[in-house]
Amino acid sequence: MRTRRAGQRGQVAVYAVLLFPILMLTLALVLAVGTIEGLRTRIRAQLDMAALTATQALDPSALAAGEPPRLQVGEAERLAREYLARNLAATGDVLAATSSEIAAAAEVVVSNAAGTDPITGAANTTPTVSIRVSAPARIPLLGLAGIGPVITLSIDGSASART
Repeated sequence: MRTRRAGQRGQVAVYAVLLFPILMLTLALVLAVGTIEGLRTRIRAQLDMAALTATQALDPSALAAGEPPRLQVGEAERLAREYLARNLAATGDVLAATSSEIAAAAEVVVSNAAGTDPITGAANTTPTVSIRVSAPARIPLLGLAGIGPVITLSIDGSASART
């Protein structure tokens, strides 16, 4: 009995040494995915709010004439980009580009006609503002897994004008 135990001595240490890096890598990946999803959620909320803010650019002459609501395309796009640039700055240093660069490169579509939204693919019957951004983000923990530390998140959001 004693000889068997003597032959097993140190096996737990070997398992610990072999499994520790795998467990740390798994932990790093879980934390990285959590960081990515949290960032994606924050950016999506900012996109939705930027689109909602842009829907305030209603054409007052159409409303005064009793016509259906219509958005001023240039003003709506300006409002969306301005809101997006101002509020993406609050995400901190996680983004690999400045908030103004991301907002300037964003695809903003203002649609007054009923139809299919070209960004989200949803059917719209009212004036709609849709935004798509590609935001490069730094996730340092991905480097531990051999993945580049900068990934690009493509996110879209939209809002419709209601009166």
